[in-house]
Amino acid sequence: MPVTPAFYIDSKLVQTFEYDGTDLEGQVLEVRAKVTAGEHLLSATYLKNYHGLPPKYNGPEPSTRTNFMKLSGARGQLTEADKELLRKYGTKIKVDRVEVRVDNRYESIDIGGPFTQTEGPSPASRRAVLVCTAKTAACAQTIVSSFTRKAFRRPVTAAEVAPFVKLYTLARQHGDSFEEGVATALQGILVSPHFLFRVERDRPAGAKQPFAAIDNHELASRLSYFLWSTMPDAALRSAADNGTLRQPAMMEAQVRRMLRDPKAAALVENFTGQWLQFKNVDVLKPDIEKFPDFDDSLRLSMRRETEIFLENLIRQDGSVLEILDAKHTYLNERMARFYGVSGVSGPEFRRVDMSQTNRGGGILAHASVLTISSYSTRTSPVLRGKWILENLLNAPPPPPPPAVPSLEESTAGKNLSLRRQMEEHRKNPACASCHSRMDPLGFGLENFNAVGAWRTQDGDFPIDPSGVLPSGKTFQGPAELKALLNEDRSAFVRGMTEKLMTYSLGRGLERYDKPVVAAISAKLPASNYRFSALVLEIVKSLPFQMRRATLPANSAAGGKSE
Repeated sequence: MPVTPAFYIDSKLVQTFEYDGTDLEGQVLEVRAKVTAGEHLLSATYLKNYHGLPPKYNGPEPSTRTNFMKLSGARGQLTEADKELLRKYGTKIKVDRVEVRVDNRYESIDIGGPFTQTEGPSPASRRAVLVCTAKTAACAQTIVSSFTRKAFRRPVTAAEVAPFVKLYTLARQHGDSFEEGVATALQGILVSPHFLFRVERDRPAGAKQPFAAIDNHELASRLSYFLWSTMPDAALRSAADNGTLRQPAMMEAQVRRMLRDPKAAALVENFTGQWLQFKNVDVLKPDIEKFPDFDDSLRLSMRRETEIFLENLIRQDGSVLEILDAKHTYLNERMARFYGVSGVSGPEFRRVDMSQTNRGGGILAHASVLTISSYSTRTSPVLRGKWILENLLNAPPPPPPPAVPSLEESTAGKNLSLRRQMEEHRKNPACASCHSRMDPLGFGLENFNAVGAWRTQDGDFPIDPSGVLPSGKTFQGPAELKALLNEDRSAFVRGMTEKLMTYSLGRGLERYDKPVVAAISAKLPASNYRFSALVLEIVKSLPFQMRRATLPANSAAGGKSE
């Protein structure tokens, strides 16, 4: 079976190989290329995929089906959509300043060099570290001091810097060059606990106050890792240095600036990806026999739809209620065709009005969410209902009681629709209390199959998407279900506040955090539930700006434990 391994650097084709697939296993392919100093993207993939026997054995033509890492375009040039997929979703390996994205059919990639080296302009990343170039001991101390201050995310004392300067001195005494000596010192800084961990100093408790305020630099780090998942930039460090960061006007200005910054995309990747779990679509494997339209290209487009939707909600400071029932989404041609939406062509994602479609908008209509809350062969009203309770309402059901048979076991031999099987299963009193909360929510999404495509039949049985909530409210289909969730928005808003506050603090919420969550949730209607308002209320809150203080030793024995 012929295959074509291909290697790209910065989205430009460097070299291809032609192999019979049976001869390729275990082969080592070597590629040499000239690159400049700085960051580069190396991509390794296969350009052709065949179904069955190849043409020389009278098999079919090469597959035209889009593959996860298939790179399209004339003469190896990538489309913008290909570049975006490669940037975001390849398997990533960091080797110095080379970023590698690898098709999973490659066992490994090794990078060596330089084989020949010519001097050129110093890259910006190097200039940011080597803040002077005199190659003297004084210059080395300046570099080490500047780097330590950035790495520790706070001002540093001469005593803290001294051990790292000593590393430079020892390296030089052993014959290392200036750059090698500085590199040794920087390595020492990068293994320090003050770099590897966000250290917040303990402070003594007051007479009536079990909490103490963190300092401005600790606050800057909390804010930066909350919104950007990285260390504070120069503007945040400056506000912390001059003691103005905690001022309400400065805090608001910094938050709004940070949410507009491209680094805020980390909030989608890390917070919403964990909260809504849509990243799990990357590893799911729907049954290809039942869902032949599902492939890796569709998988990536599903995830990208949800990411772009949330990125734009944050960037445009939309209402968090749009997560429940937006009137729009973002589709490319692949997703539009999958959703049955006309008028969308090309690989680029663009905003599409969904208000006149059967599926509508909001996260519950996204194929990524519908796929992760299904089994590989069929939908699961239980999983989907549980997903809504856990992630949108923050009201997870308890675990099932032991020794309860599975759905297949309890309805074996019965020719029933999935809904009727669920109703039979729910007759068990041990199951009824929880399933009465989960199942109706899941039934409301039964018009979507296990990979999120719209349907009106499940095999021989018509879909019944109606439901009755424990409150007695009824609905017919996903649109009415979303409307009910939006109507009772307080549960969703409180749940999202708890999730975002948990993420911002890096810890679970305690009972003393609950009044803060309630107060923040109550303030959001005044801002029309804007995302920035939720973030601002969290960063201004006591749990975010303070930490539990250290009690005196003589008070611990008689005090109440938390």
